[in-house]
Amino acid sequence: MKVLETLAAHPPSLSLQDLSAAVGLAKSSVHRLLMTWLELGYVARRPGGEYGLGLAAVELARRVSRRNQVVELSHQTLRRLHRESGESVYLALYRAGRVVLLDALEGIHPLRVIIDLGELCYLHASAQGRAVAAFLDPEVLAARLRASGMPKINARTQTGWRTLQERLRQVRTEGYAINWEETVEGAVCLGVPFFAGLHGPVLGSLGASIPVCRVTELTLQHHLRLLREAGQALSEVLADVPAEPDAWTRSQALEFCPLPSGRRGSIGDGVRPS
Repeated sequence: MKVLETLAAHPPSLSLQDLSAAVGLAKSSVHRLLMTWLELGYVARRPGGEYGLGLAAVELARRVSRRNQVVELSHQTLRRLHRESGESVYLALYRAGRVVLLDALEGIHPLRVIIDLGELCYLHASAQGRAVAAFLDPEVLAARLRASGMPKINARTQTGWRTLQERLRQVRTEGYAINWEETVEGAVCLGVPFFAGLHGPVLGSLGASIPVCRVTELTLQHHLRLLREAGQALSEVLADVPAEPDAWTRSQALEFCPLPSGRRGSIGDGVRPS
């Protein structure tokens, strides 16, 4: 399992030597495992001789995610959101300190954003990650970010702690997060939280990704309205789903750190990097 988990954590592939070093096993032992998984389709050998996860592993992950309680209950909402938006839409669940993509539907346009299921949403950088992080116990969140760091994914990624705090305050009051090419270059990603009931703790987030060339103020308003409506509908459906211990309700988050009052500008104000 360590071998498979290491391959999953280092896409697209690793050499036998690097894989052996990463898991702390002899190359001969790792090679025997890889040969078995190659035959079963769980591992694929790349043209350069390196190894990566195969299609059987991807299909297994999809089947498991479909059987998740939240995914089963929310897939209809995600399909409706996909039909109304036409863009790539996602569902992410918060578990054990991580926001993980569990369900997705690709956009209908030739130019669309594609993200793999099982991918982690950065709590500091991604829209879906920040949509959840805004409603987590601040002390627990700070400890997790100190332990994991806030990596700079690309030149646009914002990594300052004060900047993150301000952005999380905006999420609490505005109800959404926007990621302007901070994780996927060429894409604007939107995220809204959903809760265990309208007044319960946060469970995860819904998101949509739009190529920059199709983004306008009107399209952002349209997709944010769809996401908010879907998030509210999903919260009602998931009222009985248990949340993580560090997950807060919207009222708890607002009481802890409200956003200072001021002018409400356009959707991109204070968010889009220069």
